Amino acid sequence: MEGCVAKKHFLLISKSVENAIVFLSKREYSTLSSAQVSLLKEAHRELNRLQASLGDLTFVSLSIRNIYEVYLILMHVGADQKALHSWYGQSHKDSKDIRDGFIRLIEKKNLDATELREIQNFEDRNLASSPFESKGPFNMKDLSEKYGHLDDYLFIYKLSSKLVHPSSMKVMCYDVLSENANYLNVALQVGVHFTHKLNDYVASLVTNA
Repeated sequence: MEGCVAKKHFLLISKSVENAIVFLSKREYSTLSSAQVSLLKEAHRELNRLQASLGDLTFVSLSIRNIYEVYLILMHVGADQKALHSWYGQSHKDSKDIRDGFIRLIEKKNLDATELREIQNFEDRNLASSPFESKGPFNMKDLSEKYGHLDDYLFIYKLSSKLVHPSSMKVMCYDVLSENANYLNVALQVGVHFTHKLNDYVASLVTNA
């Protein structure tokens, strides 16, 4: 796929998602609407990153994987209230994991971590009075199978794991991978496929709002 063709496509999808964010943000607040708008904003950020790095196979692969994940999570939280509550709970666990790391590092250096502990206690109290539980992330393979995209998952994650991480193939064959347009074209075709699906789902949200 020509880079300029892909760029035009991603630009159109980006504008469509942006319009949906504006439209859906006007709805009455709910936990679902807040999650959907936040996920669409993340999709929009990834689409912008994708457009800015169409010639870089690593960044293209990373953005496409992230857009794929946003698409799956959007469907999942929209279809299942337990999944929606789990999504909110994941935010607590994510911030706690990061904060615990900072606290351990600070205290290891004999510095005062009181403020961070107070913030964590505040978040813990808020969680206790909410319908949410501190949860780990969704299993993307399970979600892919649930929504009929297991083959896509296997391809996308094999591609991204080899091209995003410093795998032997990426490190030893970087010049070949970069110069061979076939790899980039395949990645862009996958990106076009799932941004189409994302756009279709976003259109259904707007229609049913």
